[in-house]
Parts: sequence; structure tokens; C-alpha cells
Amino acid sequence: MLILSVLASLTIIFLVGAAAFAFVGELDIFHESVAGLKVRPFPKGDIPNGLRLTVYESGIAAVTSRDLQAANMRFDTLSADELSLTREGRSVPFYVQGSGTDATLYFFAQAITNTLEAPAVYLLTLGQGSAMQQKKAAPTGSGSSLVQQQYFWEENSTFLTHTNGDDIWLGPLLLAPEEWTLDLSSISPSGGAGALTIRLWSSTQDVPNPDHHLQVLLNGRQLANWYWDGVQQETITLPLDEGVLDAAGANILTLRTPGDTGAAGEALYLDWIRLQYETQVTTGSKQVLFTSSASNVLVHNADASLMIFDVTDENAPLLLQHAGLEGTDLTFAGTGQVYVVLRPNQAVRPTISAAPVWKDSLRRSERGADYIAIVADVDGFAEALELLLVYRQEQGLRVTAVSLQQIYDEFGYGQQSPAAIRHFLTYATQNWMSPAPRYVLLVGDASYDVPTAPGAHVASGNLLPTSLVPISYNGYVASDTWFALEDSSVPQMAIGRFPVQTVAELMTMVNKTIAYETAPVNDRDWPDSALLVADDDEPIFDSQSDTLSAELKANGYSVHDLHMTDNDNIRYEIVSAINQGVGFLNYVGHGNERVWGDEFVFHIDDVRMLKNGGRLPVFTTFTCSNGAFALPDTDSLAEALLRADNGGAVAVIAPSGRMPASHTPPLAQYFYSALLDGGAETVGDAFLAMKSAEVDEPYNMDVLHLVNLLGDPALHIRKPMSNDQ
Repeated sequence: MLILSVLASLTIIFLVGAAAFAFVGELDIFHESVAGLKVRPFPKGDIPNGLRLTVYESGIAAVTSRDLQAANMRFDTLSADELSLTREGRSVPFYVQGSGTDATLYFFAQAITNTLEAPAVYLLTLGQGSAMQQKKAAPTGSGSSLVQQQYFWEENSTFLTHTNGDDIWLGPLLLAPEEWTLDLSSISPSGGAGALTIRLWSSTQDVPNPDHHLQVLLNGRQLANWYWDGVQQETITLPLDEGVLDAAGANILTLRTPGDTGAAGEALYLDWIRLQYETQVTTGSKQVLFTSSASNVLVHNADASLMIFDVTDENAPLLLQHAGLEGTDLTFAGTGQVYVVLRPNQAVRPTISAAPVWKDSLRRSERGADYIAIVADVDGFAEALELLLVYRQEQGLRVTAVSLQQIYDEFGYGQQSPAAIRHFLTYATQNWMSPAPRYVLLVGDASYDVPTAPGAHVASGNLLPTSLVPISYNGYVASDTWFALEDSSVPQMAIGRFPVQTVAELMTMVNKTIAYETAPVNDRDWPDSALLVADDDEPIFDSQSDTLSAELKANGYSVHDLHMTDNDNIRYEIVSAINQGVGFLNYVGHGNERVWGDEFVFHIDDVRMLKNGGRLPVFTTFTCSNGAFALPDTDSLAEALLRADNGGAVAVIAPSGRMPASHTPPLAQYFYSALLDGGAETVGDAFLAMKSAEVDEPYNMDVLHLVNLLGDPALHIRKPMSNDQ
């Protein structure tokens, strides 16, 4: 009977998969909830609503008339009378040089340097825009070529989630005693005064106070002996007197950790270095930004093509005209403090993409949906999701699917930011009253490795971003709940995620979700059972697991308890129990993103041994990082269980970071009480009830963000036959 039941479950999965592939061909005529997603948002040849200009570096940026025509942008004249440039809804002034097909539009672009944010996007649309103001800057005397420039170094090679500073992408690790050097030969200082700023993160703490010591040297000359204490972000700012920077030779910055504080160990992460130095302004291979307070400024190695912009006010730059050119020296009258000089071919070139006209705007109050699927813009995702959406609709839910790019366009001004998703869901909650959304399914994997270069988006794995939220005891954690908290301290909808990278992974999760709910009646023993696993590191783990066991048994479940205190070699017992089929799988104890317990009693590699077919458990854990779905280089245990195509799990509730064991009892109690005693029929309803109950706890905001649901929030939980209505 067991073999027949397993075969029946596998047959269901096969049939569901076959139905999905057969159904896609009928998408347009049968179901319209995702019809708008099936076609690419902007078919080639269509006239766009506007153009997205994505910039990855700050400076004067340019797009040509030919660029815009190639993107099918229709206009008569490249001018502010016909075109409008905006950034986050704010008008951006621009200057047009030339005419006809030779015209070029210039504007001052301000890139986003925060590595947790997507690149900046400017929108170019038809309409009245803002012409950049021009100002005469004919010289009134001889010019000074001595200006202040900035050299900035940053290496985002280490992601440190437990920092509480404003930057969690850090550079090299310095373990005392150690010496690190930076070659500054690329700068050409005049030998004048300047300033040096160094940002670090100290990640160790010991009894001595202070327990950190850094020596800063420039060309062998010691600038500072810097001491501080504890785990924290530290900023060192040092003035540089005249002569400290060598005007004739190479300059070498040295950072030395002597390891002489008496601390057992000392670990420092270097974040960034900023050097402000005096130099002579000279044009080179790229545009030059500098600061000068001189009444007249002299630029060497110039020619008649050189353009000068005053960007003292970043939001209202000025084009400076009528500078004086003598030979290769150009002089202009000072109008502010900060300037950019460049030749036309040195302008920043934005990445251009078309912003389509979305036929069905999301900003319509007459819209409504119980169930919203937000779908990453990956070919095949809409078709793969179709079967689940039709299934949910047939259950009586009002279903709609939304392109992630449409959310970016209508609620994020084209920028690929998590904030746009949050704004959209807030709008839908407050305005979609027939009905307002109850469930939200995010379709696409996330990664904290936000792309910072053109074409890097897909490679990074950040198909549908999450939010990284700092919490009091764990640094930054991935939080999908953040999307539902813009105007409320309590989530207003249940948010789940299919953390998928490919169409095949999405098909697997869709098929498993439907197979779980549609398992044959004669295969009803496995939903009535639960497997509970407890770590042996702390006595509280056993008591927590026993409490949950008693609650499940009181509600008709057959419980298999595994305690590592009885046997710490239970790996194969875990695998065997899952393969036989359980409705719930719960682990309480220590671990990390990929394992349970210090003994590795269950590891991500063990998922390959799971052959439970359609007998799929809901996996819950509230005490470790098994749900860390935003890792760019590795899968978490939760993701592996969901992606397994011959078993695994159907849904996972787990933290995306570390959580103290003391938080487990109320979380487990809230979730299982809502599911077993509170009348919750879906995993999302129980999950939302758990989140709502947490607001009365002192750690509520931390836990709200830390625990996520991976899976379909509308998943109808299979309960023991005596209790299942």
C-alpha cells in the first residue's frame, strides 16, 4: 500500500506537470489574469511611453538624437519644448548641443553609490521639460589652476550582514599584526594641503579598552596612532599639511595594525578611503570634477570643444559660456565652487531601455484581487505560473498577476528598487477595495548582490529583490514582510515567495503546490503525521520540541520525535521519516544556512536522498538561518527543499538570519495555534496571524522582518481527516 500510495503521488505530479505544458498553449483564450505578461513588455518597433536612462557613474551624461531615434522615440526637435527629463518625479534640467540628427542632450547624472540600491534611472518622455540655465563666464583676470580634487577607493568584496553601519559591503580584512598599502601613483598632487578620511569596521571586542589600534602612514611618515574600542563603524579624518603629499614621486598610503593593545585578536575590515588633494586642473582621458574658490579658473590641455558645467547645486547645474582660450589654456570666471569640464566624447553614456505604455494601469481603484502574483521579468515565468493562477481562481480567489517592471515604472519611476514594490502593495491595500489583496506571491529569487554594472542584473540572481533590514541583534536580514509595513506596524497581507532562478524551478514549485492540495483521498495518512527534530546543544530545545509535540498530538497528529540528546547520529532517521511522508517538519536548534546542528545531522546535500514525491511537508524552524534565501553564491536549505523535484518540501517558514532560541516558543505557539485552533486554513493565514501576534512582544519588529514564508501563501494546509473540513 505504501508503494502504491507513493506511485499515486508521483503520478499526480507527472499529470500536473503535463497539464501545465498542455495548458500554456491555451493561455490567451482561456485565462486573462497573466495575458499581459506573456508578451515582452515592449515589443520591438512599438512607440515607447518614454525611455529609461540608467546611469552607473556620476558626471555629465549624454544621449544623442540618433540614440533616441534608434529606441523609436518620436520627436520633432531635441529640446526642452518637446522632451522632459525627470528623476523620481523631479524635473532634471538638460542642455542640447547641435541640431537635427547631430543633436546631443547633456545632463548632470548622480549615480547611486549605495551597494544595496539599484542603479539610478532618469526618465525621458514627451512633454515640456527644463532647459539648463546658461551663464556667461568670460574671465575677468588671470586664472588659477590650483584646485581641489578627490580620489576615492572602495572595494566591495565582503558582505557583512552583522554590521549596523551605513554600508555592509566592505573590503579586505586586516588581522593584526598586518600591513596594507594603497598605491596613489594615479594622482598628481601639487604638494598643497588636503585631507584623508578612512572608514573601517572593527568586528572584534576584548577586555582591554581600547582594543583596536591603527597606524596611518603616508610615504613612510606616520600621520596617526588611532585607538578605539569594540565592534563598531569607525571613521578617521586627518588633515594633510603642505608637503605631505609628494608632488614629484609616487605616493604610498600604509595602514598598519600592530596588534599591541593586549586584545586576544583584532580584526578590521577596510570600507573606503577618500583623499582630497590640491592639484592643477588638466584635461585628460575622462571628464574632470573639481572644487575651486578662485575668481578665475585656469584649465590646462584644453581646446575649443571643452564644455564647462557649474554643478555646485547638483539639482540646478549651469552651462558656462564664453570662456577664454589661449593656445591650450582655457580660463573662465568662477561662478560657484564645484565644476565639471569635459570634451563631448567623455560624457557618461547611460543604458537606454524603453518604458512601455502599460494598457492596464495598476493605479486604478476599481481594480481588486484577493491574490496578487508579482512576477519577475524572465521569459517563461508567466506561462509556468499560469496553471497555479487558474487553480487558485477556480477555488474562488480573485487572481491577478503583475509584471515587476510595471511596478518599477508606475511606483518607482523606472528604478529597480524594493521601495517600488512596497509602494505598490500599500496602494493596492488602500485603494483596491473590491477586494483588497489578501495573499501576495513573489515569483523570482532575490540576492543581496545588487548589480552595479550594465548587464549584471540576471547574473547576480537578483530577479525580484527583497529588502535588507537592520535588526537589533543580527545586523541586516532579508525581509519580504517589509513590503507590507509601509503605513502599518502590522502586516496587512500574507507574503510568500517562490525563490526561483529558472522556469524549471518555477514549474517544480507550481506542480508541488497543486500536488500537495490534490493528493488522492487514499493517500491521506501522511498529512496526519509530523516529524519534530530537536538539537542537543541547549536543554530548551528539547522542551520546545516536546511542547509542540503535545499540541500536535492533541489535534490528531501522529508525531515522530527525534532528540539529538538521545542520539546525535539521526541523519538517516530524518531522511527515512521524510521519505515515508509527513505533513509537518519542524526543527528546533542551532545551525546555519545549510545545516542542522553542529553534528550536521541534516545537510543541504542530504536533500538529494529525499524521495517523498508528492508527500510534501510544510517545514518550519524558528531558530536558525535555514531560510537565508538572498545569498548570491549558495542556496539555503529552505531553497533546496523547495526546488527538489522528487520530494522535499512544499513550503518553508524560516528565519533569514540568526535568532536567539528564546524567541522560538512564542513564534511556534502563534503559528501552530492559529493553524490548529484558530481556524486558519492556509499557511499564509497562519503566518499572518503569527506576525500580527508578535507586535505585542518586545522584540516584535526584529522578528517581523527575520522570519519569511517561502512558498505559496494561499497553500491550503492538509489536516488530519478527523479535523479537516
